[in-house]
Amino acid sequence: MSIIWLGLDLLIKSYISRQHKGGIRYQYPFGIYPPPHNFNRGIFDQCLMEEILAFWKQLRPKAKAGGRVQMNTIEMRAAIFAIRANLDFVRKDRYDHRRLSPKAKIRFLLDDESYGKSKIKSEQVILSLEHHMKRANRALIKAIGWEPYKSHIKSWTAHLRWMRLHIAYFKRRPPIVRDRKIQQQNILDWLMHMAGYGIRDEGYEQPKSDELRRIMRLFVRSARRGREGIFTIPYLMKPDRNANMNRHLAQFVIRRLTLKELS
Repeated sequence: MSIIWLGLDLLIKSYISRQHKGGIRYQYPFGIYPPPHNFNRGIFDQCLMEEILAFWKQLRPKAKAGGRVQMNTIEMRAAIFAIRANLDFVRKDRYDHRRLSPKAKIRFLLDDESYGKSKIKSEQVILSLEHHMKRANRALIKAIGWEPYKSHIKSWTAHLRWMRLHIAYFKRRPPIVRDRKIQQQNILDWLMHMAGYGIRDEGYEQPKSDELRRIMRLFVRSARRGREGIFTIPYLMKPDRNANMNRHLAQFVIRRLTLKELS
């Protein structure tokens, strides 16, 4: 019970904080690192969230003393997710406080031995819950039927994705380029470089640098509005460049500028 409660209490407090403040620290940084247009953000389900809240209230009196609890399949899935989320949180906490002294890490249970024990106990509880969840799944299918069960689990999967991104995102963020102007110029330089190769491969002379830069700004705007399919800015900024990327950028330029063919 202590293993389940740690994670479940963390999730619910994070959700309550989001409700009161409108945004929390444990959320994917959509504003800083905009994902591609087809990024799966999950779907919030109020009914499932209310069920998890009720489960949290049910377990509160048993958090320390323990006791017998009856759970359905959604509550078991929520408990498993809460345990895994808590491990991710502890891993992040260990990284954030990596400069503490060894004695301080032991005092705050951030040392390797404490984390190892917590991880082993968590995995044991997850295995136990997964074993019991099979019976819960069969009971739910028997009660509502196979098709409604599949629809219910599909809703849970979408809601689980939402919780992971909006109230339980504990991954370390990559370093941020503080000067936004420098970051934008670097992106434009890279896109111009790729477009130059693509234009040459298509058999046209290079346009003037300022004209090409203007068109690349139009491309960035179009890509961020989701109009360029898979050719998003993060995709094009990958180091493993390929000819399809160059060709797509070249065609974008050719449609907007009158270029001379190479002799």
